[in-house]
Formats: sequence, C-alpha cells, structure tokens
Amino acid sequence: MYTVLDSYQRFDQKNNMMMRPNWDPLLKHIGPTTFETKLRHLERNVNGFSLKEYALAASSGILGSSMGADINQPNRAFTSWEKLTLNPYLRLPETKPELIEPEIMTGYIKRAARYFGADLVGIAKLDMRWVYSNHYISETGESKPVDIDPGYRYVIVMAKEMDYDLVRSAPSALHQAVVSLTYSKMAFLVGAVAQFIRTLGYRAIPALNDTGLSVPMAIDAGLGELSRQGLLITPQFGPRQRLCKVITDLPLKPDKPIEFGVAQFCSVCKKCAQACPSQAIYSGEPTAEVTSVSNNAGVVKWPLAAEKCREYFSKIGTNCGVCLRVCPYNKKDNPLHQTARWMTEHAPWIDPLFVKLDDVFGYGKQYNPRFFWNGN
Repeated sequence: MYTVLDSYQRFDQKNNMMMRPNWDPLLKHIGPTTFETKLRHLERNVNGFSLKEYALAASSGILGSSMGADINQPNRAFTSWEKLTLNPYLRLPETKPELIEPEIMTGYIKRAARYFGADLVGIAKLDMRWVYSNHYISETGESKPVDIDPGYRYVIVMAKEMDYDLVRSAPSALHQAVVSLTYSKMAFLVGAVAQFIRTLGYRAIPALNDTGLSVPMAIDAGLGELSRQGLLITPQFGPRQRLCKVITDLPLKPDKPIEFGVAQFCSVCKKCAQACPSQAIYSGEPTAEVTSVSNNAGVVKWPLAAEKCREYFSKIGTNCGVCLRVCPYNKKDNPLHQTARWMTEHAPWIDPLFVKLDDVFGYGKQYNPRFFWNGN
C-alpha cells in the first residue's frame, strides 16, 4: 500500500519522462542522440543491436504504436473511448444494460480478460488521485485536462507477462522487442475488454500508459507491491510484466491489495540500485522527497532519478531493463521459486541469504542476444 501525504496532487502526464523530451529544452537532445546511437550500432553490426534485432523491435510494436495507436496517448485506435465499429456480421442491436450481481459480473470480466490475453486481472475502485491531471498531446504540445465522469467508479487492471529469456538479454534491442510486442498485445487486450463492456451496455475507457498511473492502480487491484525500481512486483512474474487498464461504470467487486514481503526485501536487497548503469535507482530508505519533476510528489516511496534513466536509453539506443534482469523476483513461476517467495514473506530475517544465493546461482547475468537466433 502507498502512504500518501495530504499535500498530494494529481500527476501531470507532461512531466512523464516519455513526454518531457518533447518540450523540455534540457532533454531535447534525447531523440537525436538515440537515433545517432542506433546508426553507430548498425554500422558496427553490434551483437544485440544489429538490424535484425531492431527490425524485430520495430515490427513487434505494430499494434501498440502504429495504425493510429500510441501507447502514451489517449483515445486512439484500440484505446478509443467510444464503441468501435464492427463488421456487420458482428454487430448487435442496442440493448439495455443487463443487471447482474457485481460479484458474478466480476467473474465474467476476469474470464473475458484472460480469454483476450491477460495474464493477471484485478479490480479496484477508481481512485482519482491516480488519474492524470492532464494529458500531454505530443503532436501539438497541448496539455489537456483529464475529465472523467464520476459515474466511472471502477478500474480493471491487467498485466501481460514479458518473455523471461528476452528480458534476460537486457540491455539489447531484443529486450526492446519484447516490450514492444507486449504493448501490441495489450492494445488489443484493452480494446477488446472495453468493447465487451460497451456491448453489455456500459461505458469503458481503455488505456495503456495514458489516462492514469498504472502501478498504484495495480496495487489497489491486488496484483502486487511497489518495488525499489518503481515497478510493480507480482508474485507470479516479479517485475517482468507490463500493465494496462480499463476504467468503467460497470458495477464490479473490487479485489484487496496484497503484501508478500516486497518492501522488506527491497530494503535489504538493493541489487537493482547497484546494477543500474545510470545510477538512477535510489539506494536509501523510502521518502516523500522527490529528485525530479518526473517523480510523483506526495507519496512515500523510492524516488527514481528519471533523467539519468532516460539519458541512458539514448546512449545505448534502446530501453535498458537491467533492473528487471537482476531483480531476484525475476524468476520463472515454479515450485522452487514459489518456496523462496513464501520464505521472503513469512521469514524476512532470511532475506540477506536469498540475495547472496541469487548471486551464487548466477541469476541476473545477461544472456547473449545471439541465443534468440540460434534456436529453432
């Protein structure tokens, strides 16, 4: 759970580090620097950053960032706030909303979401504190208030797992490929869940990175806990997932937040902070102090030096992902690692031993990106 101060104010998407290079003079160089880095990689045919890896990353984002879609912008293509036009054979007559008990309807929604591709699904009451105060429209430079009708009372938060081996290749264009592919899958996922709800006669706002802060919404929905990295840690995948959500007026039964020892473990571990190439991850105790306008002020957590993180992306020509790779929670969901997670939850005094064992067994080491092309 978050500790939120009375001084908290809704976050403006304009200050998100994916948006700031569009308008902040101090960060205007990031786009050109990233492009120049890619050119150098391609000229040298660098392992993990060759044309075939960049081609894989570009094609993986075809649904999330092409055909009118954008993972950071609202109300576009699959994330339209209105009911989508379907093939005539799929259309249905307009009907009155079906009144079903929220608990039963929640089961239907979760089943449908999993059918559409969600690996994890949770429900929360919509906390307007986590909704952006403004959307930043990158094409025009406009900052528009996010106005959501009070009738939208719930948020369905979904997680999509990223491939374990490709995450272990970070930093590389292969890691960027799995991130892009996950967003493409989630573009379909949120669009399909929203369309399902609208066809039932209710309203739905599908969103990827836009409209609101996914991590606190996911915590409220019982999917996981906040980590030192600033990412969500889930029992099933650790930090190895991406999040999306659908805000709706469909009556649902909220899930409860969970705790399984992440905060205590992160206070002992610090592997992500030590491994971070840009030294962007805070190694101290959680605080409400911020290090950047890109931090969400008024919340007690581990603040991220966001500019350092984003600068490093441009220097290597791809997103980084080292913190995901080295996180001890980044394990396959099998009985051995389930037992380890149970121990960190119920016997936190053993956490330092698990951190050492993680190093002894070589977890967190980078996979050579060539492994992807050597398989069948």
